Amino acid sequence: MDNLKLNPLQIPEILLLIAELLERSDLLNCIRVSKAFHKTLISLIWRKITVGPQGDPNSKAVQKHKEYIEEITFESYTFKASFPKKYGSLQGLKSIVFGDECKWSKPIHLFNHIKAYGSIITSLCLNENIKFSCSSELWEALLECINLRHLEVYGKVIDVGADLFLQVCKRLHHLKLEEVSIQLPINFFSNEDSEYIFPNIRTLCISNVRVTNPPHPYSSWYCLGMLVRNCRALRSLDIESWDEEDQSDFYRVFLQHPWALNNLSDLCSCEIIEDKDMAAILRRMTGLRQLDLPYAIFDQLSLQELLADKQEVMDNGQLVQKTRLRRLCETVETLVLAGDSSVAQAILSNCPRLKRLEGSKTTVSEIVNGAEWVCSGLTHLSITLEADIDQETEEGMAKARIAFKQLGKLTRLEHLDLTQLYSRTLDIRLRAGLDELANLKRLDTLRVTDYQQRMQLEDATWMVNNWPRFRGVHGVLNGEEDAAALLEEFFESHNI
Repeated sequence: MDNLKLNPLQIPEILLLIAELLERSDLLNCIRVSKAFHKTLISLIWRKITVGPQGDPNSKAVQKHKEYIEEITFESYTFKASFPKKYGSLQGLKSIVFGDECKWSKPIHLFNHIKAYGSIITSLCLNENIKFSCSSELWEALLECINLRHLEVYGKVIDVGADLFLQVCKRLHHLKLEEVSIQLPINFFSNEDSEYIFPNIRTLCISNVRVTNPPHPYSSWYCLGMLVRNCRALRSLDIESWDEEDQSDFYRVFLQHPWALNNLSDLCSCEIIEDKDMAAILRRMTGLRQLDLPYAIFDQLSLQELLADKQEVMDNGQLVQKTRLRRLCETVETLVLAGDSSVAQAILSNCPRLKRLEGSKTTVSEIVNGAEWVCSGLTHLSITLEADIDQETEEGMAKARIAFKQLGKLTRLEHLDLTQLYSRTLDIRLRAGLDELANLKRLDTLRVTDYQQRMQLEDATWMVNNWPRFRGVHGVLNGEEDAAALLEEFFESHNI
């Protein structure tokens, strides 16, 4: 019966469940509360340690807590011939992560560390600080790292050991290549059912990667398209390059039937994508979480596929339309698009899970005549909201207030930007409807680039009094120089 009187916060199992939800800083505060908290939570604090600019635990502390240490992340470290002694003897170590600021003065030092700890190396970054080439010996050593899941390569040439490198990639979940030149083996181009299928890669980042000496008639972009298609479990793709020549070859192979990337939900690129190609990609995708495509032409064709309840699939060699379990607009969370895409109203009224919208545009009239916005969880809105009304008339002011009311329902909004340079947007004033934004208690940043703004001190005072998290205002708040200076002085006096 005495056990029934126990304080739940003295039961280790309950404490551990709560602690899993806390940040490290919170855990550090908790262990100071009581001996029971300290005894139970100290293992979580020392389970993962980070070595880098924020510090390096001393030998005494490591020895005292060595029984708890399971993972070490070296964010920034210059390794010598031998592995750091204080970490080398940890019996419970399950994971070593070598981050993007690690250095080895000689190749043999890195090879020796890989051979000694290969079974628990889970992540490795080969960066510009590593002043030696990616040889066959390196890839052979990494083939022995049975738990390697994350690999990043920067500024390297992969040629004679390319086949071994691709074998390493089969085990990876995350691969990032930046400023890399690679010469793919000739067998890579034989067929898509070859030995160069990468069944585990979920996240692929390709930045300024060039395939050297591709066999005729293939281009470098075409080869990259083949590489992407061979990542059959791919969920997230981030691709960009300064080389615009033959860029269309990438989408030609990327969009080939049968569609190979059924798990793809995140697509990021700084390349120009035409509306028809964007629509073709969406037509094949099963689910969508993020499109970060600031130069994509996302117009009516793309919008049609975003809202469609059908997707395009191959069935027994025939192209057919299959009903989606959920429309793409019902799952998307992030849309970053080109600034001339006039689809913002349709997106805001059809994407209930949307958290970020950037780059599209709409008008006050479209908002007034359109459907209610459904994206109540939106935190970042950066669009062109054009005031195609006369805001000095009674009718115009009534319409402006309707637009303000829509904005005011976005109660989780943290960043609000309504203009591109020289465009006319809503008057950010109380007389026009600013008070409809009273519920934006999380708003941190407001940006308005509109030389026709005439904000007054009373408007600025209202912002300070109603937005408790407000810390940044940017752009033109009043086109008159003296008034603008007065507003700037006022905001600075409130640390804004």
